[in-house]
Amino acid sequence: MSAAVVNFFPGQGSQTPGMGRRSVERDADAAAFFDRASDAVQMDMRQLCFHATLQQLTPTQVQQPALTAASLATWIAHGQVGRASGDRFAGHSIGAIAAAAASGYLDPVDAVRLAAVRGRLMAETPGAGTMLAVVTRRTASEAAQYAHALRLADQYDLDVAAVNGPTQVVLSGAVAKVEAAHKELGPTSKVLLVSHAFHSRFMAPAQPEWSTALDGALFGSGEGYVRSTDGEPANGAESVREDLRLGLRQPVRWMAVLEATTQDRSSIAVWGPARGVARLARPYLQQRQIRMVEEAGSR
Repeated sequence: MSAAVVNFFPGQGSQTPGMGRRSVERDADAAAFFDRASDAVQMDMRQLCFHATLQQLTPTQVQQPALTAASLATWIAHGQVGRASGDRFAGHSIGAIAAAAASGYLDPVDAVRLAAVRGRLMAETPGAGTMLAVVTRRTASEAAQYAHALRLADQYDLDVAAVNGPTQVVLSGAVAKVEAAHKELGPTSKVLLVSHAFHSRFMAPAQPEWSTALDGALFGSGEGYVRSTDGEPANGAESVREDLRLGLRQPVRWMAVLEATTQDRSSIAVWGPARGVARLARPYLQQRQIRMVEEAGSR
């Protein structure tokens, strides 16, 4: 078995008060990064991540840059020690930007800057939308689970927002249609506490400006990035850029990511406030432990 590591970064909904604090306080490089990121997005990341309440951290336009900064501060504090050429990097939704930085394709400060643009654009999209998590029967393959998600979405005139694993998919769309689906599906479904219908047709108005922001960002040489939209390894900077572009409104194919990254890796690490991502990986552990790297000094 390979000694390489798969590194996961959390998506929206993972925010926690105090995230990144110990990494910044204990590591000079992480602290310098936090301060540069604050200047880049004109947000006080120390105040926001260390002292804000959960309610204050939750708005999309705040949460996305804050979560990216906190996750990358943890990575910078001690994530690069012992990195192997076979390591893989993937992020759930907004976590893909942090994964792009950790894998070398983006400067970390530029990653936070892009996260701020993405969060603002998504928050500004019009329309009353929301999301619905649906528990499904265990599915043997991602292809079968994705096909099932597409059938559900078509049945209720919704979009597939995520295929999270063998027993969960997320649908996204108009509030009334989500509520109708929830009423019919009953206790196997849960309406999520989100402000918009993310990863759906509702995000189309944000796509042009998001594409412009990505086209203007400097992508360098990296290694090991796994695309969140299809679970395929990126074959260069343009492949990473395109994954981030598509990921605004296309589904997060997280089950595909898990299938592609966990089979031949000896260990799994999650960075930042990533308990949700860790839970999604449990069906793929094969008696391995997940390394929860939430704060500096935890190994």
